[in-house]
Amino acid sequence: MPLCLVANWKLNGSKEFNSQWALEFFSNFKGNNFSSLGIAPASLYIDHLKSVFADYDVKIGCQNIDFQETGARTGEISASMIKDLGCEFSIIGHSERRILFHDTNQMICQKLIQADRNSVIPILCIGESIEENQNNTTFKILKHQIIEALEGTEDLSSLIIAYEPIWAIGSGRTPNPDEINSVHEMIKDVVQSHFPKIGLKSVLYGGSVNFTNASSLFEQQNIDGALIGGASLDGKEFALIANVFNELRV
Repeated sequence: MPLCLVANWKLNGSKEFNSQWALEFFSNFKGNNFSSLGIAPASLYIDHLKSVFADYDVKIGCQNIDFQETGARTGEISASMIKDLGCEFSIIGHSERRILFHDTNQMICQKLIQADRNSVIPILCIGESIEENQNNTTFKILKHQIIEALEGTEDLSSLIIAYEPIWAIGSGRTPNPDEINSVHEMIKDVVQSHFPKIGLKSVLYGGSVNFTNASSLFEQQNIDGALIGGASLDGKEFALIANVFNELRV
């Protein structure tokens, strides 16, 4: 089963946090299908988290990779390095990376290529600002991001896209689920029409996803899952969100 629910822990965590999170998660998760679940911890804790989940098919990934394989790139991590640690996926192009670290669509394109070369599933993040949303240019902005990021990557064997409206991340605000569904349909159409050889596995939604709104999101046909930030820091809440997803989709 493809990745459907991904926890992005951002700049949070510790060995104690990881172990406590796992206890809370397993105490509340119903079922035994873990293959659709992924966690992207801070890179320092990848190895520890893999040991915590050694007996379960929870996929461990990375929050970012560099666009180069080797070189004088102090502080960076390559796709081959995270693959060597056993990571199965990497988030690429998150809005926080675009804004804080100036990741461009061209850099993101190279990161996608590096991920694919190393058999790491890339999760490409796209999203519009509040001004772009209010000006009704969401579709135009997202299409531009998709085409620029995927230009030259026509043979990607696997790709997940996460639609994360910048204004919804961590704000407690989410678009109407019907609107999100329409955006996801557009994303799938753009990829299919412009890059038919790319293996698009799913389109996730991210932006203030929590247990309260999970059902209304997962009822939508074109919302294949979620990239979850703040709510994923609580093992119990992540488990409850996963339970809702499994009840509706599995």
